[in-house]
Amino acid sequence: MKCPFLKLLFLLSAALLSLSSPVLAQTNNVSTSNENLQNAERYQLQLEDYESEFGPFDNRLLEPLASLINIYVELGDFETVTELQTRQLSIMRTTLGFEHPDLIPLVRSMIEVQQVQGNWQAVADHLEHLRFLTAANFGSESEELLRAMENQAQWLLAGFYLGEERRQSDNFLDARDIYRDMHRLAEDIYGEDDPALYPWYYKRAYSLALLVQLLNTEDGFSTEMLRDVVRADGPGRLEHGRRGGVINTNPFVGLRRPLAVLDEDGILGEGYLRQAMGFIDDIRDIAEEQGDLETEAMAHIYRGDFAVLMERGSGRRQYNEAQEKLLAAGIPQTDIANFFSVPMPLPVPQFYARFADLLAYQQAIINEVENQAEDVVHLGTFRAYHENARAVLKPVSTDPLLRIGLPQYQVDLEFNISTRGNASSVDVLDSIPEDNRISREGSRAVREIKFRPAYAGDRAQRARDVRLRYLFAQQ
Repeated sequence: MKCPFLKLLFLLSAALLSLSSPVLAQTNNVSTSNENLQNAERYQLQLEDYESEFGPFDNRLLEPLASLINIYVELGDFETVTELQTRQLSIMRTTLGFEHPDLIPLVRSMIEVQQVQGNWQAVADHLEHLRFLTAANFGSESEELLRAMENQAQWLLAGFYLGEERRQSDNFLDARDIYRDMHRLAEDIYGEDDPALYPWYYKRAYSLALLVQLLNTEDGFSTEMLRDVVRADGPGRLEHGRRGGVINTNPFVGLRRPLAVLDEDGILGEGYLRQAMGFIDDIRDIAEEQGDLETEAMAHIYRGDFAVLMERGSGRRQYNEAQEKLLAAGIPQTDIANFFSVPMPLPVPQFYARFADLLAYQQAIINEVENQAEDVVHLGTFRAYHENARAVLKPVSTDPLLRIGLPQYQVDLEFNISTRGNASSVDVLDSIPEDNRISREGSRAVREIKFRPAYAGDRAQRARDVRLRYLFAQQ
């Protein structure tokens, strides 16, 4: 089925390119609109004739309905498109059945139309429908179902910055639960010792790392997040095993903010990071059984990253072990040195089983900022999740259908990074637009971001005067 939204964009672009003057543009637009309305009237009459002759749910109604949908897409009347697609869906479910695979492209097209209108809950409902259709057509233990579930989780994460603030923690925790179910389903599909589990184990670990980042934001949002986490999970993983701490986590206590008394190095929710590291250990154990030194090394890199997130030093032991295994796996020393010499924001959103892929990911981020001076260490771009999660990297859906672009503010920053991955001595170089509030937001955010420290050989080094382009959405 054709993509109505993309078709609309194509038609608009083609129309703009064909115009030679404003007067001609106005004339052509009026002419096209009149022609579309005439065609719509003709197809509407055909639809009524078919309905009268064959009934309201006959397959023959689908063709004039499809033509009407294309016309109203071109006219930009998406409310009418929604009504027509709903009727289209009813006819197809009546004639083909509730589980027919032909429903899948129609529901995806309905998602596009709801996105254009900003009906975010309708998108979520259609994704639930897609999950049902996927399970019915591909099985309850299928990779296709895993991807359908991931789409649901990623849309809930998008809801963090699209929906109401009071729903943010609910959306995130619902997504976290779906990632838990995906991890379990992946084990049912692949067994417990298959390399195909790598991405699914890490998705679970990453969702837990995001949870801890949200619990430790330096604004009022963490209050709501903490209360909801305690209601969902209890207080167990919020308390420190190694450093101690006392937390009043009773959700029924009438406090404006739950009391958290921790030492100065404390991380609220460290237990979740320990759980996440367990999934990375599972990846390492599978790689070891497979005799895959390179993936073992990659697991050690990610273990080091999570050690930094837990504020357990610089991750030195894990990174050094990773370098040794990479060398043993035949990775050139120069590539290893280049990778570790550049700090990077943590956590990395995806697990890469091959070092070349992780190196390419790092370089792609750096290359997003063009015309960099050769004597400057530039870390590329950081796209923030939300103003309530300014030090959290914005999750990006693996399905282009679910990617939402919002206008961005931009702040260019220069700062130092310590051997423990913390930013300091932050200077604002530029902001677009030039605004003190925007500059201040970027400066505050970079101080909260955790970085993989720069390494020279087996030692972490302080990185001075590094630069970063910080982007966050205009609300």
